[in-house]
Amino acid sequence: MYVDGFNFYYGALKSTAFKWLDYRALGNVLVRGHQIDTIKYFTARVQDRPDDLGLAQRQDNYIRALEAHSEVEVHFGQFKRRRVARPLADRLARGVTEIVMVIDTEEKGSDVSLGSHLVWDACHHNMDVALVLSNDSDLQTPVSMAEDIGIRVVTVNPHNQSDQPRRLLSAEKRTLNRRLLKRSQLPDPVLDARGERISKPASWS
Repeated sequence: MYVDGFNFYYGALKSTAFKWLDYRALGNVLVRGHQIDTIKYFTARVQDRPDDLGLAQRQDNYIRALEAHSEVEVHFGQFKRRRVARPLADRLARGVTEIVMVIDTEEKGSDVSLGSHLVWDACHHNMDVALVLSNDSDLQTPVSMAEDIGIRVVTVNPHNQSDQPRRLLSAEKRTLNRRLLKRSQLPDPVLDARGERISKPASWS
């Protein structure tokens, strides 16, 4: 199972009460009848913002809970933040160019890492079925290569498909709904190997 963490979060979880998601429980429903041996979760370490000083701690708690309860392999890319100049859209629409400085954030490396792991595992026949949770069309080549090798690839688009001009295509697809996300939550709290409690962030309730 391959999870594009940021893609899935912004597509299916951001504005919901289901952020404490158990990907193993979710995968067991999406590919019912198959055993999920390995879950690879691709993300990047976020940074606190002036308006949200608990952002990094919430992510850390969640990753620890995934590793402890669902034996998820976490693979980190990079999270970059920079100041860039952008024109104000409403002024530009009226023919006036006004430039402001904004904070631009970007996650780098996760899609490349996910695609590489998918192709590697497919070439070594580490699975019969690959479940890919993403709609990133940059993953199209790795998905197609895995299918060409003979791996059954099932993709799950976490976004509203009507808003997607480019989508990740595969021979098989599954769909998400709120009921499925609600049923696939981690216990609260999760106990790690040392017996320490990892609780769901209060703002996620």
